[in-house]
Amino acid sequence: MRSIVLTILVFSGCLCVGFWIAEHKPLWNDEYFTQTASVDGTSFADQFSGNLPLGEGSHAPLFYALQKLFLQVVRYQTPLSWHGGHWYTDPHSQITLRAVPVILMSLSVSLVFYYFCLGFSLWVGLLSLFIFLSSHMVWSYWAEARPYALWVFLTTVQSVILLNSIGQKSRTQGGRGMAWLAGTNILLGLTSILTLGEIWVVSVLWWCVHDRDWKKYIVATFLPTLIVIFYYIHAPRLSFYFGQSHLDNFLHDNISSQCFDVLFIFLFFLSLYFWGQKKGKVQDWLGDDIVKPFVYVIFWGLVLASSIVLYIILGLHAKPNQGFPVTSRYFIYLTPIGVIATTIVTVSLLKSLSKHQLLCWGLGGLIGFLLVQHFLKIVPKTIHAIISNSV
Repeated sequence: MRSIVLTILVFSGCLCVGFWIAEHKPLWNDEYFTQTASVDGTSFADQFSGNLPLGEGSHAPLFYALQKLFLQVVRYQTPLSWHGGHWYTDPHSQITLRAVPVILMSLSVSLVFYYFCLGFSLWVGLLSLFIFLSSHMVWSYWAEARPYALWVFLTTVQSVILLNSIGQKSRTQGGRGMAWLAGTNILLGLTSILTLGEIWVVSVLWWCVHDRDWKKYIVATFLPTLIVIFYYIHAPRLSFYFGQSHLDNFLHDNISSQCFDVLFIFLFFLSLYFWGQKKGKVQDWLGDDIVKPFVYVIFWGLVLASSIVLYIILGLHAKPNQGFPVTSRYFIYLTPIGVIATTIVTVSLLKSLSKHQLLCWGLGGLIGFLLVQHFLKIVPKTIHAIISNSV
């Protein structure tokens, strides 16, 4: 009960922050185009049949359908003044059009907090909350009337389903987890054609560690794949180019260098663990807790690899300075995965070294310094930028 109450408080706080951003952050071109062309300018039938405007790079319909449904429920009408170009500062529209993304991003943060608070402890839940709120991409896309918050939310759900189901021996529990996974993968396929990599990565991992009944993957994997292919066929063939940004910029915008540092620390101790196992000396100083998150780190690493493949694929047909630039938002699914992986790795390290308090406190202080440093770098700067743009 305490975890539920605290999660509701976290969700309420996130909503307040999200709507504050929405109120102070001016609308921009992509949001204007999405609202006028892809939401107002199409019917539900058009959206699900792939008949979105050519300017939309991905014709996956879920966000546009949710947005249209929500705006019909609240009886929102796009102001006539927009057609004259006066859409940059419209406080009512800024809040209303961004309500769905604000709710979805707030749910993502709250779900991760609830998972760790319930499954580990309040302190671990607060750690995950702190890491999530340190993410540059969360602040950038918390309040934007585009599909990115939906993508983050569904990836978060997918990750929690995987974490919750691994290790369950009950056939009933495993079947329920597969049903949830299948539903989430289908929704991901309806969200963006760029979700194909994570759908297959999580399915392969599920196959390796949980369930090898191939018939279950017809709905969980192959159906979402067909959905992605269908909307890919209907999407325009756009050219992409790479500007000044490189692969490490795309990755570090979604998973900070400090989170990478924590992962490298974990891998260092993990290598010592396996070396000690081979020598028969590991139990003298390093606990078995360090191997528990190993499968989660593999999941994170495989999804990271899929983003690299995505990077290469997008670059194959790129035309310099023509078409659309490849940006960090194409890799936004790495953000919740990085938060979850960093939290699990941190807890695993500290638990495995709990018998050696000096080393444990020293390592905890180092990790805390890295995470706090990143938080103080991102959050004040982002809030200042939002306030400055609203003036």
